[in-house]
Amino acid sequence: MFHMLKNSLLKQPSEEDPDEGIKDLVEITLKKMDHDHDGKLSFSDYEQAVREETLLLEAFGPCLPDPKVNKYYFH
Repeated sequence: MFHMLKNSLLKQPSEEDPDEGIKDLVEITLKKMDHDHDGKLSFSDYEQAVREETLLLEAFGPCLPDPKVNKYYFH
């Protein structure tokens, strides 16, 4: 998860550990998605989290169609 989210934040020149923000983001993401609180992200945890918040799909890379494309094809 760290590697997928690594390029999602801008690095600040004043940061001592540039990966600290990414580590925090991973921790927050795991807390939000780990529904059974076992410290692991199972497929059922992932599926439930994505059903509740579809934008979590985009957090790991662009995979949803552009809103214009979505409107054209799905409405």
